[in-house]
Amino acid sequence: MTERPASDPRKADAKRSIFAALIVGLLIAGCGEESDEGGFSPIVSDPLSKVEFLRQSDEICNSTESQIEAAADDLITAKEEPSPEQVEEVAIGIVVPALEAEVAAIGALGAPEGDEEQVQAILDATEAGIAEIEADPAALLEGVPESLREAEMLAREYGSQQCGIR
Repeated sequence: MTERPASDPRKADAKRSIFAALIVGLLIAGCGEESDEGGFSPIVSDPLSKVEFLRQSDEICNSTESQIEAAADDLITAKEEPSPEQVEEVAIGIVVPALEAEVAAIGALGAPEGDEEQVQAILDATEAGIAEIEADPAALLEGVPESLREAEMLAREYGSQQCGIR
């Protein structure tokens, strides 16, 4: 077993704090939609009002945030800063699936009438952020992908209180 060189505890604490903030941001950054494969939905309902859509999508984002925070807490409570391999494991094993599930759930809500383009832009930016994480999971140590920052900005402008980086 190779021994890691000792590092400044303050620097390690700062890196863990930054990583924790990034993971939490990723947890709540979602709001996307998976593509429809042309399947038939047996459920027919009126479109949600914007208020109801925001309430339900914020609940979905809050649930996703809880999942990601739990994984991040385990990672950042370690005595050493997380390794790129540990970050990749959390990113690919937890963050990406949680964001994909969030995208699918919010997409299944259906955008309020007249807001389809705005909601789709949020979902598209989230999906682009997921792709960025998949392409380079260790980059999360450097910051939240730009596409997820865009998704957060668009979600906030739309009125979301939970979907986005805090």
